[in-house]
Amino acid sequence: MEDSRGVAWRVVPIACALLAVPTVLAPDSPTASVTYLAALVLVVGAVWRGALQLHGGARQPWVLLALAATAWLAGDTVQRVYDAVGLSTDWVGLPDLFWLASYPLMIAAVVGMVRSRGMSRTQRVEMRLDVLVVAVAAAVSSWQLLVRPAYSTDTVSLTTLVGALYPLADVAVFALALTLLLAPGRRGVPTALLMACFVLTFPIDCAQALLPLFAPGLDGAHLDGALTVVNGLLGAAALHPRRAELTTAPTARGSAPLDRWRVLLLGVSLAAVSLTSALASGWQAVVPSLVATLVVTAAVVLRFYRVVRERERAEAALQYQAHHDQLTGAANRTLLMRRLTDDLATGATASLALVFIDLDGFKPVNDVHGHQAGDVVLQAVTSRLQALVRQADTVARVGGDEFVLLCPGTDEDGAQTLARRIAEAVGRPVPLVGDHGATRVQVQASVGVLAVTAERVAGLRAGAADAERVTARVADDLLRSVDAAMYAAKRDGGGVRTAELAGV
Repeated sequence: MEDSRGVAWRVVPIACALLAVPTVLAPDSPTASVTYLAALVLVVGAVWRGALQLHGGARQPWVLLALAATAWLAGDTVQRVYDAVGLSTDWVGLPDLFWLASYPLMIAAVVGMVRSRGMSRTQRVEMRLDVLVVAVAAAVSSWQLLVRPAYSTDTVSLTTLVGALYPLADVAVFALALTLLLAPGRRGVPTALLMACFVLTFPIDCAQALLPLFAPGLDGAHLDGALTVVNGLLGAAALHPRRAELTTAPTARGSAPLDRWRVLLLGVSLAAVSLTSALASGWQAVVPSLVATLVVTAAVVLRFYRVVRERERAEAALQYQAHHDQLTGAANRTLLMRRLTDDLATGATASLALVFIDLDGFKPVNDVHGHQAGDVVLQAVTSRLQALVRQADTVARVGGDEFVLLCPGTDEDGAQTLARRIAEAVGRPVPLVGDHGATRVQVQASVGVLAVTAERVAGLRAGAADAERVTARVADDLLRSVDAAMYAAKRDGGGVRTAELAGV
C-alpha cells in the first residue's frame, strides 16, 4: 500500500496550473490577483508542511526554502494591496525588500543541500570551477541583455540599481541550482522538480525584463502565470516522499556521474558569452567570427562529450557488476544494506517493509535435475518477484535460494498482501527444457514479513551520538528479525510469518 504522501505532491503543480489560467488570460483582472495569491498560499503551505515533516539536518534547507516562499507571498500580497489602493510602484518599496530577501534564503538552502552530500575536497573544487564558469557566462549575458540597456537609457538611481539586482540574483540561484545536478548523489523526481523550479525561473524573469526593450507592445504580466506553475514545482518537491534525497550523502543507489553533461554545460556557457556580446555590440558586424566561434565550440564539446560518455558507460558497468547478482540480475546483499540504511537514515517515507523469502524444495531440484535447472528456477523466481514490486523497491538475492525485498512506503497491510502474492507466485511451476524433453518443477516459499514506521526508527536513533552507526545497527537488527520470521514459517511447513522486533 503506497504512502498517501505519494499522491499529495502531484496535486500541487496541477492546482497551480489551473489557478494560473486567469493570470495568463487577463493578468490585470481581480480574479487573476486572487488566483495568483491562492496559488502562492498553496505553495507556501506545501513547502512548510514538507519541511516540518523532516527531521534533523534534512529539515533546515527546506525551512529556508519555506521562508523564501513566504517572502514571495508577502511581497506579492503587498504589491497587490498597492495596486488596489492606486499607490504608485515606480519606486523601490516594501515588495522589493521581501522579494530580494528570498534570494539569500534560497542560496543558503541550496548550499546546505550541497554540503549534506558529503563530497570530497576534489569534488568540491571541480564543482565550484564548473559553477563559476556557468555563473560568469550567465552574469555576462544578463549584464549585456538586461542591465546594460537600463543604464544606457536611464539615469542611475536607486530604482535602477535595485532593478539590476534581480537578474544578477537570478543568476546566482541558477548557478547554485546546477550544483544540485552536478553534485554526487541520488537524482530522482524531487531533484528534478527543484532543479526545474530554479532553472525555469531564470529565463522567465529574463523574458519579463526583455519584453519592454524588444517587444514593448506585449504585457510581461502574462508570464506570471508561468511563474505560478514553476512555483508549484517547488511545492511538489517539498511534498515528494523522497525529498530527503536532496540532503542525503550518495550511496550505491545514487545515479551515475554527469561528467558528459558538464562538458555540454561548459560548452553552452562559452557560446553564450560570444552570442550575447555580439547581440549587444551589433551582431551584423561580427557574424563570421561569431559563427566560427560557435562551430569550433560545438565541435570540441561534441568530441569531449563522446569520450566522457564512453568512460561513464564503462564505469557504470563495473558499478552494476559490483552490486548485483551475476546469475539473476537482482541486487546483492551489499546493495540491499546500503539502500536499507539510506532509507532508515532519511526517514523520507512513513513506513518501509522487509520481506524475506526462502525457497522450499529447491535442493531436490538441484539434486534431481542438476544445477543448471536450479539456475533456471532462481532466474524465474527473480523475474516473478520483480514483477510484483514497484520501481522504487529492491529485490535482492542474499543467499543461494534466499531473497529479500525492500519496499519503502509500504505499511503492514501492504506488506502482508505482498507476502501472500509472493507465496502464490513462487509456487507456480517452472518449465524446464533439457536433453530428455520438457518438464516442470515446483518450489514453495517460506516468507517472513516486517513493516516498521519512520517514527519507530527515529525513536530508536534519537539522541544517538553516532547516528550513522546506530542506523547500520538498526538495519542489521531488522534484517535479523525478518530472517527469524522466515525460519519460523519454514519450521511450520511454509507460508507467511510476521516478524517481531526482537533485539531492535
